Amino acid sequence: MNAASLATARLRASLDAIAGALSSPDLEGLLAAEHGLASALNELGRIRCVDPSDRSMMCEEIARARTALLRCRIFGSVLDDVTQATLVAQGRGPDYNRNGARPLRGIVGGGRLKARM
Repeated sequence: MNAASLATARLRASLDAIAGALSSPDLEGLLAAEHGLASALNELGRIRCVDPSDRSMMCEEIARARTALLRCRIFGSVLDDVTQATLVAQGRGPDYNRNGARPLRGIVGGGRLKARM
């Protein structure tokens, strides 16, 4: 296997690891796999040409990487849906800020809120 094929295999392996971490969920595994993904993408970015004899093997590995990426997207979407549902169940919907507080509506830049009771 040459450098291009190895980098493509590492890309697929890191995407598989990310999909596995998302399905668990495993935050530490996700962070470790993210580092592997960054490294594999860096290696792929340095490839300037692929030997014609290695193209078919590389195309197969890229197809596997696409499948792994699709799994990552599906698991990520499900995890996002579960997170949103959990927040709504706690009474904290998407209109909450990072601290869990509702943003103040009607007050803009030192203005006053006018309200009637």
